[in-house]
Amino acid sequence: MKATRENIDRFFEQKNIAIVGASAKSKKFGNDVIKELINKEYKVFVIHPTAESIENQKCYKSIDDLPEEVGSFHISVNKGKTNELVASAIQKGIKNVWVQQMSDNETTETYSKDCNLILKQCILMHAQPVKGVHKFHRSIKSFFGLLPK
Repeated sequence: MKATRENIDRFFEQKNIAIVGASAKSKKFGNDVIKELINKEYKVFVIHPTAESIENQKCYKSIDDLPEEVGSFHISVNKGKTNELVASAIQKGIKNVWVQQMSDNETTETYSKDCNLILKQCILMHAQPVKGVHKFHRSIKSFFGLLPK
């Protein structure tokens, strides 16, 4: 299963995005996702089982605690937890699920029939980065024709 530009655009059309995989440590990847999405004016809902807030965003203990208006869900966790999170998001009614590259496993793709599932892509590279390593990666992939079409 290959990600397409249409899949990615559908994910970002939703202005309410839930994130799982952020850390209380501000230098972690999940925190960069939160900051970038907020910078792009998305409303971010952070899922963390123990934190009250991360990057000044209220944390929800689980997917079940999320408000109904969440339309997209980003997962950046250990491969062993991914499928359970994808299944819970689908059950909650979330239609767009992005599994960060290297967080998927050999059976994650089977959920693609139940939602708009994006695999093997870096969300920060596709969030239209204006600077930094993600913009550089995007430029390189674009130059070689490797961005999803």
